[in-house]
Amino acid sequence: MRWSFKIGKLFGIDLKVHITFLLILVWGALNYGGSAGPLYGVLVTLSLFALVVLHELGHSLAAMWYGIPVRDITLLPIGGVARLERMPEKPIQELVVAIAGPAVNVVLAAMLLPVVLGLGIFQTNALTLGLIMEPGLLGLSSFLLFANISLLVFNMIPAFPLDGGRVLRASIGLFTNYQRATQIAVSIGRALAILLGIFALYEGQIFLTFIAFFIFIAGSQEGQAVAARGLLRRVQARQALRENRVALSPYATVGQVASMMLSNPQTNFAVLDPADGQFLGVATSGRISEAMQSGQWHRRITEVMDHAKTIPTIALSTTLDEVQDKLAEASTQFVAVYDGLHFKGVITTNDIYRVFQFLSQSGYASQKFAA
Repeated sequence: MRWSFKIGKLFGIDLKVHITFLLILVWGALNYGGSAGPLYGVLVTLSLFALVVLHELGHSLAAMWYGIPVRDITLLPIGGVARLERMPEKPIQELVVAIAGPAVNVVLAAMLLPVVLGLGIFQTNALTLGLIMEPGLLGLSSFLLFANISLLVFNMIPAFPLDGGRVLRASIGLFTNYQRATQIAVSIGRALAILLGIFALYEGQIFLTFIAFFIFIAGSQEGQAVAARGLLRRVQARQALRENRVALSPYATVGQVASMMLSNPQTNFAVLDPADGQFLGVATSGRISEAMQSGQWHRRITEVMDHAKTIPTIALSTTLDEVQDKLAEASTQFVAVYDGLHFKGVITTNDIYRVFQFLSQSGYASQKFAA
C-alpha cells in the first residue's frame, strides 16, 4: 500500500503503518489524554491499535494455515488491513479465516474482564462506562475491554466487507455454490446497510450514515468482483493470447523500438533469442519512454527490459482468474505463457480486461450481479 512504511515483522508478516496513521495519534493525544496529558492519550491510542493488529493477525495466521500468503498488515486511521494474496473460496476455509479475527477478540475480552473486575474490587471503584475515560490502569483496562467488545460486535455485522459478511457467505456456501452464496450474502448486507442508513439519518448520526453508505458500496463491489472471477474462470490463457504480436530481437536499440511504436499500438514486447526462440524478457513502453527521455537511444533493448527470470510463468491451460492471482502475487503487469518448455506469448492485465469486457458484453455475464 502506497505511503506506508514498515515498522516490524510478526510471524513473518510485515507490519506497516500508513503515513496518515500519525493523524490518529494526534487525535488520540487530544481526546484520550484528559487530566493525564497527551502522552497518556497516545498510549491509549496505541493500545487500541494493538487490539486491531492482533485481530488482523488472527485472520493472517488462519490464512497462512491454508497456504495463503499474507502480504502485510497495515495500520490506517480507520483500523487495520491484512492483505492476503487471495481469499479462500472453499466455504470451510473462508469460515475459519473470517472468524479467526473475531475469535481473537473473544479471547482478549476473556483475558481483560478479570483484570478489570480485579482492579475494580482492589480500588473499590464502581464499574461504569465512565471509567473508560479515566486515566490509570483501571481506566485503560476498562477502555480496552469496551473497545474490544465493540470491535467484535461491529465486525460481526453480516455485511461486506466486515468479517460477519464473510462468515455469512461461508455459512451459506456450505449448502450452495460460491457465487450464489455471495449473491445472497451481498443482498442481505445491502438490506442491512439501507436500514442502518435510515436509522442513522433519523437519529442525525452523520458518521453512522457514512458507515452505512460504505457498507452498501462495499457489498456491491464484492458481488461484482466475485462475478468477474466467475467469468474469468471460464477462459484459459491460450484463449487470451493475442495473435500477430510483434517480438523484438535482443539486438534492437531503444531508438529502433521507439520508431516502431509510432505505428504499433502494442505496449509490451516479448524479447526472443533469434537463434532458438528462447524467451529473454519483456520490454515495456514505459521503460522505453524513460530511456528515450534520458537520451539513451542507442542502448540495447536488453538493457531496459524486464528479464525473464523476474517474470512469472503459467501454462496454456491456466484460467484467467488464476492468472489474475499470479499477477497480484508478483505485483507485475504481465506473465509469460508456456506450452511445456516452449514460450507461447505474454498475457497482460490489459488482455484480461479485454477478455472480461468481451464476456460481459456478449451474454456470458448472466450471473453478474447488479451494481
